[in-house]
Amino acid sequence: MGCALGGWFVKPVVSATATVRAQFYDLDPMSIVWHGNYAKFFEVGRCALLSKIGYDYRAMEASGYAWPVIDMHVRYYRSLELGQEAEIVSSVSEWENRLKITYLIRDKETGKKFTTGHTVHVALDMRSKEMQWETPPVLREKLAPFLV
Repeated sequence: MGCALGGWFVKPVVSATATVRAQFYDLDPMSIVWHGNYAKFFEVGRCALLSKIGYDYRAMEASGYAWPVIDMHVRYYRSLELGQEAEIVSSVSEWENRLKITYLIRDKETGKKFTTGHTVHVALDMRSKEMQWETPPVLREKLAPFLV
């Protein structure tokens, strides 16, 4: 999966896929997944991606950096309904000065697109609470095997 960035097609550095099933507690009064729950689904995908590169939340904490979300964009195409299974494909599309993760949520059975979006994260030194203007070496090391 690639992503469009300013009219250019960007090949992701690394991608991971996770699966979710829409549950009753995810629904709104119209019996479709409430729009705010897609942020939770992005998080499921992000966790799978970070796990794949060996930089899950415990590893982040051990490295001394947090990566808060500073921007999130969501585009809805069709509704996810109770019991539907969806795949979340999460990809690193930028990593040098910030971490940008793109998301595609699609029907697991048909492949039809439900939602796309992205989150932007910056490194934050956990001791000083200062934002880092350059990607810390630890993320570069984790992504190195996928950059070849």
